[in-house]
Amino acid sequence: MKNIILGILLLLLAYHSKSQDINSSQFYSVPSNLNPAFTGFFNNDYYVAATYKNQWSSISTPFQTVGATAQMSFLKNKRPNSILGAGLDIIHDRAGTTNFNTSIFNLNVSFLQVLDVKRQHIIGVGFQNSLVMRRFDLSKATFGNQFNGFDGFDQSINPIENGLNTKQVDYNLGIGGLYSFAPKEHSNLYLSISAFNLTRPNVSFYDGQENRLYTRIAAFAGGEVTLKGSWSMLPSAVFQVQGPHKEIMFGSFARYGLVKNKRERMAINFGMWYRVNDAIIPAVKMEYKGLNVTVNYDINVSKLTKVSRFNGSGEISISYSGLFFKEHVKAAKPIFCPSAAF
Repeated sequence: MKNIILGILLLLLAYHSKSQDINSSQFYSVPSNLNPAFTGFFNNDYYVAATYKNQWSSISTPFQTVGATAQMSFLKNKRPNSILGAGLDIIHDRAGTTNFNTSIFNLNVSFLQVLDVKRQHIIGVGFQNSLVMRRFDLSKATFGNQFNGFDGFDQSINPIENGLNTKQVDYNLGIGGLYSFAPKEHSNLYLSISAFNLTRPNVSFYDGQENRLYTRIAAFAGGEVTLKGSWSMLPSAVFQVQGPHKEIMFGSFARYGLVKNKRERMAINFGMWYRVNDAIIPAVKMEYKGLNVTVNYDINVSKLTKVSRFNGSGEISISYSGLFFKEHVKAAKPIFCPSAAF
C-alpha cells in the first residue's frame, strides 16, 4: 500500500512539472528569467550567470535543472539616459524516471529609459523569444494497463498508446515591463509585471490531441533599504499564476558590507523566503567585486512531507558582472540599478 501511495504522489508530481513552466526558488538571482525587461539592466557592461537545481532526490529520481545566461548592456555609454539590453539564456531540465527533458533557448531584448533630470526614475520594456524542445524516454514509462494487479508494472505488456510521440519543438513569446526608483546606491525599489507563453503552444505528445500551455503572469517586486552602519535589507516577492496554479513567495536578505573602497567590494547576505503552502527557504549569498555566489535549500512543509521528510530542493547560482567597452561616459549623476543579482 505504501508503494502504491508513493507511486500516485510521484505521478502527481510528474503531471505538475509538465503542466507548468520551470520554476526556481532563486527568482531574484537572474531577474530576466521572471521579466525580460531586466535584461541589460545592470551597472556594468556584461553579465554572465550559471544556475543548478536538484529537487525531490529523497523520494524519486532527482529533478535537475541547469541554466546559463549571458547579457550585454548597450547604448548607455553614448546615451547615458537610455539602456539597450540583449541576452541569451540556455536552460535544461530533466524530471523523473522517464528522463522528461526540457531544453529552452531564450533570446531577450529590452529597452530602458530614464524619466527625470535626477536620474532616479526608470521604466523599461522587454521581449523574450523562446525555442522549447521536450522529449522523454518511452522505454522507461509505465501506463495504467501495465499494472499487474499485485506489486508493480509489467513493461512487457503493450501499453496501446497509438499516436504517441516522444519529441516536440515549440516557439514561445514573452513580454514584460518594469519601473525602478533608485535615489542612491543601496537604496531602491523596483516593480514589474510580465506575461509568458503568449503563443500558447500545444504541449500534447499525442497526434490529433490538443493541450495548450497556459499563459503565465508574473508580478515581481523588491528593493534595498539602507540600515545603520553597513547593514541593509533586500526584500523581494513574486506572485505567479498559470491556469489553475498559483505561487506566492516572499522574503528578504540582510546584507552586511564587509569591505567597500575603490579596489574592493565585499559583502555577505543571509536570507529567508517562504513559498506559501510549500516551503521555507533559507539562503546565503556572497559578493566580491562583480562576483556573486548564492546557495539556498527548500525545506518542504507541504502535504508531501510524509514521503519527502521535509527535503525539497537545493540551488546554487554563480554570476559575474564586469566592464567590456573602453569608453565610458561618466554622468553627472549615475544610474543606480536594482539590487538583485547584479
